[in-house]
Amino acid sequence: MNDRGLMHGGGPGRHIAGSRPGVPARFSDLFSRARRRRSDDEGAVLIEFALVIGLFFLLVFGMVDFGLAINAKTQMTNAGREGARLGTVNLDADAITARVKEVAGSLDEDILVVTVTCVKQPPDEADPCVLAEAVSGDSVIVTLDYKYSLITPLPGFIDSDNKIDLQSVTEMRVE
Repeated sequence: MNDRGLMHGGGPGRHIAGSRPGVPARFSDLFSRARRRRSDDEGAVLIEFALVIGLFFLLVFGMVDFGLAINAKTQMTNAGREGARLGTVNLDADAITARVKEVAGSLDEDILVVTVTCVKQPPDEADPCVLAEAVSGDSVIVTLDYKYSLITPLPGFIDSDNKIDLQSVTEMRVE
């Protein structure tokens, strides 16, 4: 037993703070202060985490949105290329539009706008090109417009409707 009536616990090297010879009783007060300070820091860590987690999620979802927008643009480019390829041998605008929408994959067909035009070679403003009357050497132009909807709400950063306008233009020569 020590001078405060406390028993030493468990053998050599295991002493209650303040009960070892030469260790002041105030040393135990230092441990309790450190414990209190640590609990105060936990509140600050929680507040810092709350501030940082929003930015973290914004970055992660922004990267996902960017990847999905690039995927939509790639699908549009491929679908436009397929439509223009069909337009080099089949001069039917409805068939070209149907082929583009078929190849467009996961794009929403209601939002996808397909425009099929032609250009005479050499260009002649007095005699505009009519797709059904295009001849070898003229160009078929397939233009796709699409409004990609972001999954991350970013009002004020991109646009008020949270959509990105994507466009793909493909031109090929009629054979």
